[in-house]
Amino acid sequence: MGRERSYKIVIAKPAKDRYQNRVLPYIYDNFSFERASKVDEAILQTIETLQEKPARGRKEKYLEELKEDFRFILHKETKQFEIKVIYYIDQSTKTVYVTDLFPTKMNPKRISKHHNE
Repeated sequence: MGRERSYKIVIAKPAKDRYQNRVLPYIYDNFSFERASKVDEAILQTIETLQEKPARGRKEKYLEELKEDFRFILHKETKQFEIKVIYYIDQSTKTVYVTDLFPTKMNPKRISKHHNE
């Protein structure tokens, strides 16, 4: 029964790019290699949790003007390191599109800039 409601997860190219080019280098620069590997894995596991009940995320206020109903869940690793997993749900295809992995220490106005590029 749980598999019937399972959603497919698609990570958009801009989200992959930010993760590869900004988030991962930060993680590996600020944590030991072993710890950084675990943090990387934990972030990916957080994304996977969207397969079940993806609507549980809060609405992303910086993207309210866009057509899609953008939501986010927060991955909190430490007080100094949190990532917003920003996404929207396509109910017709049962797909969750992750559009950004946004470090909360960045200026939140950059969320909408990133989505309007």
